[in-house]
Amino acid sequence: MKKRLPQWLAGVVCLLFAGLSFQGLMDPLIGRAGLDVLSTKNDVYLNETFEKALAGFGVMSGLKAGLAVVEGSTGGVSAGVALNLQIGDVVQSAYDYVDIAWRTLLLGCICLLSMQYLLEMAALVDTVFLGVFFLLLTLWCFLPGRHRILKDGLTLALFAVLVIYLLLPLSILSASALSARITRPAIENATTGFEQAGQQLFPEERALSEGLLARLKEIPERLDQMTQYLRDKSGEMAFWTIQLIAGYLFDCIFFPLGCFFVLFWSTRILLRYCLQCNLNTALYHELRRLKSPE
Repeated sequence: MKKRLPQWLAGVVCLLFAGLSFQGLMDPLIGRAGLDVLSTKNDVYLNETFEKALAGFGVMSGLKAGLAVVEGSTGGVSAGVALNLQIGDVVQSAYDYVDIAWRTLLLGCICLLSMQYLLEMAALVDTVFLGVFFLLLTLWCFLPGRHRILKDGLTLALFAVLVIYLLLPLSILSASALSARITRPAIENATTGFEQAGQQLFPEERALSEGLLARLKEIPERLDQMTQYLRDKSGEMAFWTIQLIAGYLFDCIFFPLGCFFVLFWSTRILLRYCLQCNLNTALYHELRRLKSPE
C-alpha cells in the first residue's frame, strides 16, 4: 500500500493537469515557459513574408497586365514614314518570365497563408492532445497491470503533444532563420528588379489601358524604347524569375518540411532510446527480483 502511495499521488496530479488542459488553463503556464515568444516570432515572420509576397504579387500583376496588352498588339504607326511595328514577338519571352514569376508569387502567398492556418489549427487542438496525454498518464499511474495498448497510446499522445507544441513552431522558426541568411536577399533582389522594370516600361500606370496603348501607338520612339528595353533586360528577367522560384520553393517547402522532418526523426529516435532504456531497466530489476531469495 505504502509503495503505491507516490504512484497514486502522481496519478491525482496528472488527473488535475488533464482537467486543466481540457479547460484550456494550461496554455498560459506553457506559454510562460517560452512558447509564447516562439509563437510571436513565427507570427511576425509569416506576416511580414506574406505582406512582401503580396506586394510583389501586385507588382507582377500590373506588369503582366501591361505586357498582356502589348504582347499581341500590332501598331500601325505613322510618323512621316509608315511603320508597321509588330512587338508581340519581342515581348513574348518577357511576358513568359513575368507570368511564371506571377504564378510563383501566387503560390508563395498561398503557402505562407497555409502555414499560418496550420499554426492556428494546432493552437486550437493543442490543449485537447495535452489533456489526453495527462489522462492516459493518470491511467498509467492507477492501473496495477500496465497494458501494452496503454503504453502505446501514451507514447503516441506524448509524440503528438511534442509535434504540436514544439516541432511545428520550431520548424517555422528554423525556416525563417535559414530564409534570412540564404533566400531572402535573392527574393528581394528579384522583386526589386521586376518593380523597376514595371516603372520603366509603364511609368504612368502599371496596368496598360487602351487609352495608354493608343498614346503609345502615336509615339514610335516610345515603342522602340520599350522593345529595346525588353531585349536588354530579357536575360535579367530570366534570372529574376529563377531567383523567385528557387527562393519561394525553399522558403515555403524545403526549409519548413526539411526542418520538421529533422526534428521529427530526432525526437522519434530520442523517445525510442528513452523507452528502450526504461525497458532494459525494468527487465534488469525484474531479473534481480527473481534471483533474490524469498
